[in-house]
Amino acid sequence: MATSSLSSLGLGSDGALSYDTIDKLRAVDEKAILNPIDAKLTTNTNKQSDLASLTALANTLKASTSALSEENNYLQRTTTVSNDAVSVTTKSGTKVDSFTLHVDKLAQQDIYQSTSFASKTSTFTSSNDTLTLKLGTNTYNIAVTSSTTLAELQDMINEKASGKITASILNVGGTNPYKLVIKSNSTGADNAITLSSTGTALIDLGLDQSANHLKTARDASIVYNGVNVTRSTNTIDDLVVGTTITLNKEQTDAATNTTVSITQDWTNITTNLKSLVSSYNDIMTKLKTATAYDTTTKTAGTFQGVTQINSLSTDIRKQVLGVDSEGRSLSDYGISMTTEGKLEFSATTFNAKVAADPADVRDYFQGSTTYSSTSYKGTSVSSGGLSIGADALSINGKAITFTTLSTSTVAENLDAIKTAINNAGITGITASIGTNNNIVLKGAAGADIVITGESTALASLGLSTSNVYSSPKTKDGLFKKFNTMMAGYVNTTDGTLVQYNKSLTTEKTALTKSRATAVSRLDTKYDAMATKFAAYESIISKLNTEFSSLSSMIKQSYVSK
Repeated sequence: MATSSLSSLGLGSDGALSYDTIDKLRAVDEKAILNPIDAKLTTNTNKQSDLASLTALANTLKASTSALSEENNYLQRTTTVSNDAVSVTTKSGTKVDSFTLHVDKLAQQDIYQSTSFASKTSTFTSSNDTLTLKLGTNTYNIAVTSSTTLAELQDMINEKASGKITASILNVGGTNPYKLVIKSNSTGADNAITLSSTGTALIDLGLDQSANHLKTARDASIVYNGVNVTRSTNTIDDLVVGTTITLNKEQTDAATNTTVSITQDWTNITTNLKSLVSSYNDIMTKLKTATAYDTTTKTAGTFQGVTQINSLSTDIRKQVLGVDSEGRSLSDYGISMTTEGKLEFSATTFNAKVAADPADVRDYFQGSTTYSSTSYKGTSVSSGGLSIGADALSINGKAITFTTLSTSTVAENLDAIKTAINNAGITGITASIGTNNNIVLKGAAGADIVITGESTALASLGLSTSNVYSSPKTKDGLFKKFNTMMAGYVNTTDGTLVQYNKSLTTEKTALTKSRATAVSRLDTKYDAMATKFAAYESIISKLNTEFSSLSSMIKQSYVSK
């Protein structure tokens, strides 16, 4: 009878069932269960990475639209001056304007010098005296003696007249090189210095000599657009609102003028338009690749078929290619689309548009705010005398004063009220007579009407304390709308791209958890299989041993026979 090991039956390590077989079985299960999850995780990671890049590009594009919608960029000014007689600086938002200037006289300080002395410690008078310096309403009395030195006089003047007058000692060279110089610290005729003394000190110092009065205090004198203007300084900041004019030199030729042009500075706008073009091209290139499907290779872009990303591409194109209610489009302002679908910027076209109609450029890009006109209707006015004092009636802070005779008719009183209001010079406000024997106030666009005063006096005029405010109406320009649209995608709280990224993060968390669960189940399944196999292996080994012994016994039995 033939004998063999039990493993030959496929139960032992040499048979069909083995640890290697278990590993192969697990590999098959992992391929079927884990590989799909891993593929989804890879796709998810790629989407998050590409979305981060796309979001960065979207933020760059938004930054360009934001800059192009910011009011401050439209308030920048460039100042051009035709010669160096003046220097001009302007603040942001200064009215675009041009004007001519002619500098007749520069403002000057009062400057006196003394006669020459051998040293700073030289005395200058032979007796007690009082030297008096007057500047405007200020008087400075300096008591001196025969022992007072030039240096001491300098110090006393500076101490007494600190901030108004300055005394200094100059070494001008020569045998007697030292001179005392006295000057007003400010220019203008109002800052002239008057010198006197009770004794001979003024004469001893030589300050009574016209030759030692080096400069006479005076106001600056200029001609602004044909109008004579004077100021106490050579720096004028109250002539043109938002503009500082510095007078540099006198123009001796009466026919010579300085032309000043204040224009809008479009530098920032131009720079931001170029940035817009660049950022648009970058993001649209990214979107084209990310949403494409290659029919040849049967491969799809990262976001092919993703609604949020397709919507972003569509919305951006709408903003760039759209036409507003007035028929305006970006191509009118130098930004056009190439045949390849990219934007390009023409500085020539843009500059021509700016030169032709700068207000239109700002209106299209940034938008505009208009204000409503205002009106107020009073009640009827009676006849008789009216006496309106300074505190009785005020419109927009302007006091209205007038009187009428006791015999005045209604028409005469109405005319007096109307004339007084109109003559008050209230900016944007005009008064007229209504059909009901009343006063009607009309405010230009943007002009509020604020009426205050004493109630009895107001009642006699058919008026009352009132506030009528002009209301603004804002129209958003292209880039304000564009910026708002982009904010809807990249807003860190609820932006579409941000929300999409959150969904990808949630998906990744779920996939990671699912994979961990699958791995755990496989571990459990194949750990149990390995444990059972180990037990079977042990049993089989024991049986093989016993079978071998039995076989030997049988063989031995045959031999003994």
